[in-house]
Amino acid sequence: MLHTPYIGDPRSASLKKTIQVFINKITRISPLKGGTFLDVGCGDGSFTIPLSGNYSKVIGLDVQQAFLDTFKEKVNGNDRFEILNMSAEKMSFASNSIDTIVTIETIEHIPDLQKAAKEFYRVLKPGAELVITCPNRLFPFENHGMRLGKKQILTRIPLLPYFPFLHNRLGLARVFTVRSLDKLFLPLGFKKEKVDYIWPTFEHGGNVFSPLLRPFFKVMRRMEESPLRLFGTSILIRYVKPQ
Repeated sequence: MLHTPYIGDPRSASLKKTIQVFINKITRISPLKGGTFLDVGCGDGSFTIPLSGNYSKVIGLDVQQAFLDTFKEKVNGNDRFEILNMSAEKMSFASNSIDTIVTIETIEHIPDLQKAAKEFYRVLKPGAELVITCPNRLFPFENHGMRLGKKQILTRIPLLPYFPFLHNRLGLARVFTVRSLDKLFLPLGFKKEKVDYIWPTFEHGGNVFSPLLRPFFKVMRRMEESPLRLFGTSILIRYVKPQ
């Protein structure tokens, strides 16, 4: 992008259907079991807590303190959780120390994504996994909005992702293809294991039409199993650091 991506709010615990869709999808491509679980862009822990049940240690990392404070309230001093205000671009963890990194709708907001990707590889143990969800360039809407001059337009922008030249200048956050993700992660040494797609839930608003579209929730789940699944709103991809 030609400007620093903006940092949006995470999905909250009130979006129960959305959270469950993501959890169901992630558990289909990952065993989610091990010693240390790291959620990069954890927000208030709405995804971290249900995804990390089979780990002995859980680390939540974010740069927005207000959401981290809410996360801390949720876990209420449980010493299995470590909740940190830290950038993914420079993590303090030892090399080869993490069993799973999950990052949900976050990498599109990281200013220096190349640096963060190198950090992901460094801190993962050999054989460990990186699970990502991120905006899909093939989805026909820019869901974060766009920038016109100094003004941010925080609504869905139709077709903008289909014009990379414009999106790189106007979009508020990155969008990806599987190919662009591979171009970022495979040269670091990662091996791609699985790819899937997530279609909209229409649960969290964003425009005046969302309430009218909510009855199509089940249709969207069927689209995720159809040949058209690659046009979903998000890519879900799992990489592994070789042994």
